[in-house]
Amino acid sequence: MKTIIISLLIIHIATGCTALLAGLIPMFSRKGSRLHNRAGLIYVYCMIVVAVSALLLCVLQPLKMMRIFLTGIAIFSFYLSMTGWRATKQKKSGPAQADRILTYITLAVSVLMVGFGIYLMALNGTSFFPIVFSFFGVLTFIFARKDFQLINHPVEKMHWFFQHFTRMGGSYIATFTAALVTNIGRIVPTNAPDWIATAGWIAPSIIGGMIIGRTVRYYKQKFDKPEKSALV
Repeated sequence: MKTIIISLLIIHIATGCTALLAGLIPMFSRKGSRLHNRAGLIYVYCMIVVAVSALLLCVLQPLKMMRIFLTGIAIFSFYLSMTGWRATKQKKSGPAQADRILTYITLAVSVLMVGFGIYLMALNGTSFFPIVFSFFGVLTFIFARKDFQLINHPVEKMHWFFQHFTRMGGSYIATFTAALVTNIGRIVPTNAPDWIATAGWIAPSIIGGMIIGRTVRYYKQKFDKPEKSALV
């Protein structure tokens, strides 16, 4: 059992580090280029392995709170990366059967995540990690529910484009946050103030969210310019 856990940990950490490195390349390479597409695909594959290994580790160590927390982030990040990648396949034909199945499964998993988080809180009290696990379950449900609605309703022009980079960006932020909070004890001194650890949880989402928001505004203005020019 110990050998299996160590092997899974090595795989989990190795693919997580690879994802963090590969995920940087699409951000700075030309959109739609071969390098952008290949690096993005490597990131998605890595997130699949990260999510599967996290689930297996959680099964083998079901009551280890940090493991439960990391599993919640892994599932959330996996779904964002997968739907972000699948968005590029929906430019012309829209959602496929595979997208529907993924959404339905994720909806069910998110409900189980919330239920398991509540169970852990009832078992161990309102400790930090069960609350955070439930929180990521709720976030996963919100995104999956939105995708469920989009499957049956028309979407705005270039929706696939915005979904692609916002989901991939959100996935990267979640993955980076997990890596940061796991290793922050090795980075900062032991006598560092408590607010530094708290900043490790919050700062990536704030900074990353601002960058994504700014990028969305930039491209919306860019796409609107031809339409405005045509009306003049």
